[in-house]
Amino acid sequence: MKSLLEQFKMNPRRGPSDLLGVDIASSGTKVVRLRRNKDKLTLVGAAILPAISLKPTEPEQSEPLLSALIPKALIANYASLAVTGESTVVRLLSLPGHTEQTQLVESQVREHIGIEGEYRLGYVITSPPKGKSETKLLVAAMPEPEAKSLLNLVRTGAPAPFSIEVSGLAVLNAFLQGPGAAMEQDSIGLLDAGAKVSFLALFSKGNLALVRKFDFGGDALTAKVQQQLGVNREIAQGIVSDGSFDISQSVHDVMDPFLRQLSISRDFVERREDCRLSKLYLSGGMSLSKYWLDELRKTTGIESQTWDPFDGLAIAPSAIPDEFKNQKTRFTAAVGAALGAFSAP
Repeated sequence: MKSLLEQFKMNPRRGPSDLLGVDIASSGTKVVRLRRNKDKLTLVGAAILPAISLKPTEPEQSEPLLSALIPKALIANYASLAVTGESTVVRLLSLPGHTEQTQLVESQVREHIGIEGEYRLGYVITSPPKGKSETKLLVAAMPEPEAKSLLNLVRTGAPAPFSIEVSGLAVLNAFLQGPGAAMEQDSIGLLDAGAKVSFLALFSKGNLALVRKFDFGGDALTAKVQQQLGVNREIAQGIVSDGSFDISQSVHDVMDPFLRQLSISRDFVERREDCRLSKLYLSGGMSLSKYWLDELRKTTGIESQTWDPFDGLAIAPSAIPDEFKNQKTRFTAAVGAALGAFSAP
């Protein structure tokens, strides 16, 4: 599947053969370098770098170039950039009647999602219309200042920008080219949980039925542990990850409102689509937390499992440093951003 924000493409030519996928988030900057040789995709390298603060800047106050932050061995000529996008808007619209991609007018799409001001817009029809009843359209809108700040990181030299993407949709792209590709008739879910934002996608019999972005992530749990135990942020993050203290009650208290909303979304899809969700696939940093997984499984009652975004790729020797081999799920958005570029026409 092409990048779900294909309208953001910087380069209309065929996708490059050597490219970076970069996921910029508050928890760190995840980078993968992928190389294409005919139909074979190879992971050349991967790294998790310090977080980059994206702020609208004047040219004389520009942030350092991305190339100055990335190890030289990972530099490629092009980069597909994904960003968490706390201010982005993501919607799955149901338009009446049969609509082709070429018939869509941006002003009408903007009106449907109710945005005003300067936004960079991307949209794609998610599946062939069923007869002439309705057309489902996945839409993402990124504030123009945020898009410009992102592009400022690659304002000159290599890597040049190939596309920009919302991280949650990049994860969706990776999923559809990963485990989702073999489940065309299944009713399943995808939950990507990061530090500040979580992204949910639900499928009914292989068709995208719901997308939802939550302003909730691991930072809320970290803050609760800090308050409860009187420790600093770094120690609290370690406790959340390694389970060295019993924080199950804190996890329940923090996650309960979020899980209620998740259950409402699931019930809505199951009733409307007359289906039963059989499995929930998990990605993002919080999927590494035992407490997060336990609470999710206990509350939803759905079989839940993480998945490896590198499955299906050839792995070059030493491409994944040892310190990241147990954190592969954190690279999902970066991989998805790169795969979207390789799917470009």
